[in-house]
Amino acid sequence: MATSITKEEDNFLRIVYLNYRVGTTALRRYFDNVHPNLPSDLSSPTNKSILASLHKPTPRGQRKVLYQEQWDILYPPSGSHVVSSADLDVTLMVCLLRNIPQKVIPPINGFDALPQSTDLSRGAHIARIKYYKNYLVSHSKDGKLSNADFNTIWIDLEMAIIGLGNQHDVKDAAEAKSKSLDYNSLQELVHIDTRLNYHTNEIAKQTSKIEKLETTVEAMEKGNI
Repeated sequence: MATSITKEEDNFLRIVYLNYRVGTTALRRYFDNVHPNLPSDLSSPTNKSILASLHKPTPRGQRKVLYQEQWDILYPPSGSHVVSSADLDVTLMVCLLRNIPQKVIPPINGFDALPQSTDLSRGAHIARIKYYKNYLVSHSKDGKLSNADFNTIWIDLEMAIIGLGNQHDVKDAAEAKSKSLDYNSLQELVHIDTRLNYHTNEIAKQTSKIEKLETTVEAMEKGNI
């Protein structure tokens, strides 16, 4: 597979490289500028309270944003590990950027949708990287992109990388179209993310079932059922 792939497969893996290697690095550099002392920001009582409300939301039934595995990354149980942006994936970086100061202003349709091409705000650039990371995971089984889709996504991601403002990442993005790629490692990278995404979704389903059961038990104890 590494020596004979179709143009559509090359398109897909080249976008994987642009997003996972260049785009994520650009986002991480930006994140480090916003949170140059991440351990201090995480230990702030105000910020920890904000994140705790996303981990165990009240009232019960509100959608949980941070799952236990993610919480343990931010607040390691042992307490000995010093957390840095290198420990965070795109999802966690975006979660912190959108919820704790200095909060990034969200694009018009929020961080979970693809922004309009005319939106050149930092929030929109962050949303583009997040959106296409999820897009690649959802399309990993097919692993192909038409030339038209490739060009559209490339323009969007390159815009995001340039917009986040690091010249080294801008240079890497410009070189990525013709760069010789390790196809096998890129395929494994997106497959790992696909498995993690499935695992997270399963956790969310089980958590929802548990919360519904707890709500029912509470209602029974109060005599409402």
